[in-house]
Amino acid sequence: MSVEEKLSSTIKLAQSYILLFLKEHINSDNLTNIENLFRTCPIEIKQIAPETNEFGKQTDVGGKTLEDKIIISLQDIEATDITNEDQLNKLLGTIIHEYAHKIRGMNNQYGEMLEESFASIFAEVCINNARTKLKNNLRDEKVFIMQDSVNYQKYESQVRALLYVLNKNNLDEEIIAEYIAGNQEKFKQICTQILGDEFITYFESISSKNNQNSEQNIIEIITKYISKNGLSIENYFSPKKRYIMFGNLYHKGSPTLERAIVNSGVENFEEQEKKFFLDAEHNVKFNNDKDTFFEKEKIDRVKRYVESKFSLNEKSIEEIYDAIIDLCYEYNIHKDKNSEESKIFVIEIKKMIPDIENFITSFRSLRINGLDKSIFDTLDLSNPTYNEIFSSMDRLLQSESIENEKLGGIKR
Repeated sequence: MSVEEKLSSTIKLAQSYILLFLKEHINSDNLTNIENLFRTCPIEIKQIAPETNEFGKQTDVGGKTLEDKIIISLQDIEATDITNEDQLNKLLGTIIHEYAHKIRGMNNQYGEMLEESFASIFAEVCINNARTKLKNNLRDEKVFIMQDSVNYQKYESQVRALLYVLNKNNLDEEIIAEYIAGNQEKFKQICTQILGDEFITYFESISSKNNQNSEQNIIEIITKYISKNGLSIENYFSPKKRYIMFGNLYHKGSPTLERAIVNSGVENFEEQEKKFFLDAEHNVKFNNDKDTFFEKEKIDRVKRYVESKFSLNEKSIEEIYDAIIDLCYEYNIHKDKNSEESKIFVIEIKKMIPDIENFITSFRSLRINGLDKSIFDTLDLSNPTYNEIFSSMDRLLQSESIENEKLGGIKR
């Protein structure tokens, strides 16, 4: 079977799974619009290179949603045996995830990490819902789970925590459908009714690029909810939750929910559920230790990158000059980013050059005045440092200022 035939067959299945789930939750007009989208939005097969960030970390990309089309990775289709259910579901998950972005885009603006998380969970729900409705004897089959990049997992954890609370109010599937294919304001209204007005602040945070505090926000919201309303957690910790017949269609664990459970206190749980509270305490400790380990690994990786790329040892004048240009360029990019790696990058650069802003300003001024190559005239190039380079730049700028004053403030 050609890659085109495999893709065509999988697209039809993905579309049927989406409609099977959504028809239970949205009106016929919205369904018609989605069916029109399926007919008019092309899906193309292309090579998609892994995304490599500035620190050399690679992430495989299975698909992309563009303004006028969806692209699916040629590598993924070639590697998929669609007669193998696990492999087929993985490809279906990618296609449904990308369709989720297009469907949501008909009514709403892109919602940053909240949308990415919902798109993956929507794909899981569509696939597992179809399996329960279209197949027999699923007793021992495990729930299909999307495998997402590390960058998305902590945001998915937040959404899964939110959905578990909504599940206790029989609103989880409705809210998934509403967010992807319905009215964003109705989605916010339902969540606010259950979780309180603080949800609006959380929604705005996680839907924006400024979302570094969103996890703490939702932990506090759910902690408050549990303290007021209680929460049954037996289903969350049951070993059966991994199996499709249990009806638990999307939970694969949420460190966010577990932290809220622990924060709320054991007194908020029924006697028979206190053993599950102890499980939550254990998991939170484990996840805290794991987070500490990965944070250290991340810091070490960025530190190695900075030291390797911007070290001045055993470099020629030309290589030092290029290192300064790269350093100034990358610092200006990272200082305005909210990612954890960018923040670490800025910290490490400031360890090398504490007054980095003035360093960059001075270097820019010398380049404008054609004096940038003179920085190295009086330096000991056997073991140069950024402090010495900064001092040299400062001397040059002072000399230039004095010379201009002698010329009556007119640069000649």
